[in-house]
Order: sequence, then C-alpha cells, then structure tokens
Amino acid sequence: MNKTIYAHTNMGTEEEWDQAIDKLATNNQVAGTHYKQSKIQPIDYIYANKLSYNLGSCLKYITRSKGEKSDRVTDLLKAKHFIDLELQMVHGVDAKGADIGRYSVEFSLDK
Repeated sequence: MNKTIYAHTNMGTEEEWDQAIDKLATNNQVAGTHYKQSKIQPIDYIYANKLSYNLGSCLKYITRSKGEKSDRVTDLLKAKHFIDLELQMVHGVDAKGADIGRYSVEFSLDK
C-alpha cells in the first residue's frame, strides 16, 4: 500500500511518527480496496491538480474501474456522468457540446 506522508512536525519520536502517519485519513480507506493498489491515490492527484468536484469524482471512478465487467461498466458510466455534469455546470454545454446557457441553482430557505 502506498502512503502519503505530510510534513506534520509535532509527532514526537520516529515510532510515534510511524503510528501517527498510519492513522491519517489520507492513508486509510473506509470499506473496500478499490484504491489501495493505485500508485497515486486519487485524492492526492485531485488536490495536487486542483480538480473540481466533478472532475475529481470522474477520476475516482476511472481509477477504481476494475473487477467484473459489470462493475467496470458501471464505474465508467458514473465517470461519464460526472464529465457531463462538468460540461453542464461549468461550461454551459450539454453532453454533445451544444450551448445550453449558464448553470444556476435556485432555492428557498422558506418551508
């Protein structure tokens, strides 16, 4: 498993450092193993390249697209959906690139 190490300076001895590093959220995955075999963790790539939520989510699904064919197809369709969301919400175009105008959200705090 690859580990991301950040320059936290208040971790004490080398043994305490190792134990603290193992406890960092960036070095642990909740449920599953779909990112553990990656040489670069998706979250590290996403943050390093300042990707949007949609593009980061797309990257996650592309990275984890392994296993049974149905699982790979599902993950790739999810990735495609996030690309379509990025096109619509950021660039104001539909999945084919046709202009659909600026994206906006309307909501009310009233019940």
